[in-house]
Amino acid sequence: MLQKAIRYRAVSGLALLSLVFVAGGSAWAYASLLASGTGPYIMHFNDMTGITSVGDATPVAFAGVLGVIVVLMNFFIALEFEQRDGFLGKVLAGGTLIFAVLLFLACAAILNVNA
Repeated sequence: MLQKAIRYRAVSGLALLSLVFVAGGSAWAYASLLASGTGPYIMHFNDMTGITSVGDATPVAFAGVLGVIVVLMNFFIALEFEQRDGFLGKVLAGGTLIFAVLLFLACAAILNVNA
């Protein structure tokens, strides 16, 4: 498995970058929410209706753990795709990176609303 990861550096690099975005963003958001104090945090805000969801920091941690699992699963699938067809592996790794960036932005938005 390690030889495949070294051989297909593009997929491995995209997966590592995705993992950094997901794990880093979630850890940053969770730590910042806990450091900001107690009380219900705003989890979802809509311009039209205002605050639609409040709660504790647990959903942020859950989203982070689930995001890491998805990134790791997609990495192994992308390595298999890359071995068979180079295009599909890169597409899956790129899609995973887009997912990771969106999850990072969601964490940043939660921090921005609660600041």
